[in-house]
This record gives sequence, C-alpha cells and structure tokens, in this order.
Amino acid sequence: MKLPGSNRELKEVFRNAKTPAVTELNGEYLVDMLTVFPSLKKFSHRKVIYRENERVSGYNILFNKIWGRFIVEEDICKNVDSGKVAVINYNRPENSLLIRGIRDHLRFIEKDLLYIGRFNYLFLGRLQFLGYFSLEKIK
Repeated sequence: MKLPGSNRELKEVFRNAKTPAVTELNGEYLVDMLTVFPSLKKFSHRKVIYRENERVSGYNILFNKIWGRFIVEEDICKNVDSGKVAVINYNRPENSLLIRGIRDHLRFIEKDLLYIGRFNYLFLGRLQFLGYFSLEKIK
C-alpha cells in the first residue's frame, strides 16, 4: 500500500488506523521514514520485536548493527485524538541518553502486515512530534 507523503494526510491515516494489541507485535519489520528524516529502507532498517519475560521487547538493526533496544507498552496518543496506541519506548539503561527519549506511537493499517507510527521525542517532559514512519512485516 502506498502511503501519502504529507503530514496532514498521514495524520488522518494514523487517526483512522486501529490500535494493535501489544502482544500481537512479533517478528521483523522493515522501517520506512515517511516524513522529515530520509528513509533508510534501502539500507534494510528493521525493527525486531519479540516476547521476553512476560513483556514485549525489541531492537533496531541498521547497517547490520543492533541499536536502540526498546519495550512495547500501551498508552494514549494525546497529540492526535487521545486514542490508544502501542508505544515503542526506548527508555532502557543500555541505550545512550540521546536514544532514551524516543517514544514511537504505533497503530495498524493492515493487521499483522502494515503499521503507521509517529516518531516522538520526550524533551523537558513533553513529547515532541518529529515525523511519520511505517513498519511492514517481513515474511
């Protein structure tokens, strides 16, 4: 599915997307930055998500290097519609201080196949929206 390129259109897609159950996220997903940042899709930027000790965890792979470990939890998206989202939370001790502020909000367009996310950064106690991305399940 081809996603639109403007923040306004992507906000509407995000608003209409559905909230995934945290436990349904599992496997490898290809990441495509849709706005603001250049896409690293051609470099096979991926998120690997798995269950670990009764919670959902994961990490990123870029240039065959693991970076940015995270946990996945449920929260609400106050900046769009106060609806539920899966949050990819990078606040883990093994990440650098710079990485720990990332909070991705995630909803699905096609269950188990295509997700849309809002890339946010926690700065001075407030989430700052930085752009949209998609996750596509790798089969």
